[in-house]
Amino acid sequence: MEMSLLETLLRDISSFLNLSSSENINSEPVQKYYQGAEEILKVLKPIILNAIFDSEITSDEVLSKAFKELGVSVEELLQQFERWQPLSSKAYFVLQVESLISEIRNSCLDIFRVLKSSHQHLPYELSSASLELHLQKIKHVEYEQTSSVIKEAKRDQVGNFGPSSEILLRIAESLSLNSNMEVLIEAVALEKLKENTAQAKKLAEVECIDQLIALITNMHHCLFLKKQFPTCSSVPTPLDFICPLSLELMTDPVIVASGQTYERAFIKKWFDLGLTVCPKTWQTLVHTLFIPNYTMKALIANWCESNNVKLPNLVESTLNQLYPPRATKVKKLVEDLKSKSNNVKLPDLVESTLNQVYPPRATKVKKLVEDLKSTSTDTQRVATAQLRLLAKQNTDNRIIIANCGAIILLVDLLNSPDTKTQENSVTALLNLSNIDNNKTAIADASAIEPLIHVLKTGSPEAKENSAATLFSLSVIEDNKVRIGRSGAIRPLVDLLGNGTPRGKKDAATALFNLSIFHENKARIVKAGAVRYLVHLMHPAAGMVDKAVAVLASLATTFEGRTAIGQEGGIPLLVEVVELGSARGKANATAALLQLCTNSSRFCMMVLQEGAVPPLVALSQSGTQRAKEKAQALLSYFKGTIEYSD
Repeated sequence: MEMSLLETLLRDISSFLNLSSSENINSEPVQKYYQGAEEILKVLKPIILNAIFDSEITSDEVLSKAFKELGVSVEELLQQFERWQPLSSKAYFVLQVESLISEIRNSCLDIFRVLKSSHQHLPYELSSASLELHLQKIKHVEYEQTSSVIKEAKRDQVGNFGPSSEILLRIAESLSLNSNMEVLIEAVALEKLKENTAQAKKLAEVECIDQLIALITNMHHCLFLKKQFPTCSSVPTPLDFICPLSLELMTDPVIVASGQTYERAFIKKWFDLGLTVCPKTWQTLVHTLFIPNYTMKALIANWCESNNVKLPNLVESTLNQLYPPRATKVKKLVEDLKSKSNNVKLPDLVESTLNQVYPPRATKVKKLVEDLKSTSTDTQRVATAQLRLLAKQNTDNRIIIANCGAIILLVDLLNSPDTKTQENSVTALLNLSNIDNNKTAIADASAIEPLIHVLKTGSPEAKENSAATLFSLSVIEDNKVRIGRSGAIRPLVDLLGNGTPRGKKDAATALFNLSIFHENKARIVKAGAVRYLVHLMHPAAGMVDKAVAVLASLATTFEGRTAIGQEGGIPLLVEVVELGSARGKANATAALLQLCTNSSRFCMMVLQEGAVPPLVALSQSGTQRAKEKAQALLSYFKGTIEYSD
């Protein structure tokens, strides 16, 4: 065994034990896992110290392998705790750390057993009696094992509303998600983690994170249900009056940049944490300012007066949720929920309570999904129309409709011979695809080929919504590849050239997104898109910006540049640089830069069109991107002219 192996292991253990003074690990559930690992490593450290100076141990091949595996686990554990930040995902952290602590514990036990049985002439610190004592200490180290509960809950999610309310609240307690706001913060952390993991092409981890997101979403709905159980009053609170963060009736409502309304204290806390997404719509906010919603405040006051409802105590509510005590109240919530729901599964709980609170999530949705299986065309047409409408209304409906198993049935109905059923189905899928989890579910339901079928054969509205759905699915990187290779590009180009005005816009948007994957650019050019895009650069078409954006993307390829030159695109690009919108000017300049720097012939054509004056103006007063492109192009012109002189 190499000495450096044990020395590195000892250094990592010391670094881990030094983390005890770090503020980042003082929060739950991180602290309890740190304490469990700390207890094991404190027992292990003196063993490593003695092993370093004992030649009998360092020459043992079995121990060498065991110490090597232990070193890998300790290093990974150290990295997990060093990377932890207050806005990191607790669920993902727990899954990683519990596995590593278990590996370290088992490795230590194996090492101690080998030392105890195979090495008789060791110092007292490594004697049989001492090792037995250490072995018993590690055996009795206790740390919470939440992973198995999370995995069980993930299994329960498949094809259903989700796990039981008891399990959801048990997980919430284990993860120290003591309020709805903390659950939503966890959801934001998981979405960010998913984005980073997808960029790193770790597909298996992305799938695991998707399952965790679905679990946290179910947890959010479970907490909402608990809040909405009638107490002394049987009057259900209008949903618009409830703060999405506190789940309480609002007393000081304010509006944020997304147009959503929240309780002032809660959205302020959200922003103070550094979160810049809207907790309800998940869109990134352009700013974190908010203004009083006096209209909502008056409506709530009138409703309270009419229904003899007392506003909640704002101070008490804020203290309980934003600054919860260590002793969480989730246990009480679990017991209350069990007593009120008779320990039923969440789907049954939904049926019994949501008829007043969330009508679309009551048995109506299940009935509509069953109607999709009907052999009656009229029944299918009505069911798809109602699901289309429900999916358009809000995020909660989209989640529930998907969880009821509607997606695969709607995909099947894309091949319906009934025009209206097909139209309703594709539009329902478009509305459902506004949620990332549903994007994946729709693609996994083999929807791409049926969507292409609708794109080729459907009504004008069905074609438009099929193109828009393909665009929505293509937001996920893997789907760009699948859509491009499935034959969607040619019918999209046909819609671009021959569709309705809205159809052309949907097609252009989808083609732009697909062109981000380099392989698709040649397919788009080969399908004849450039001719249509050049025509759509005429202001009368009302699509200048969209057309120029796609052309700028295609101009990064030889085929794209050739087609732009052949189809007469250069004069129109120069015109956009002079007269277009800020976005249009930036993209047109980017396209011209590609054309000029890759072809002297195209460069001369651009100069002959009088591009220099508008480029000079743009280099001084355009957007930052436009300025950079314009300056680069002008510099290229200058170098070309000087070289020719």
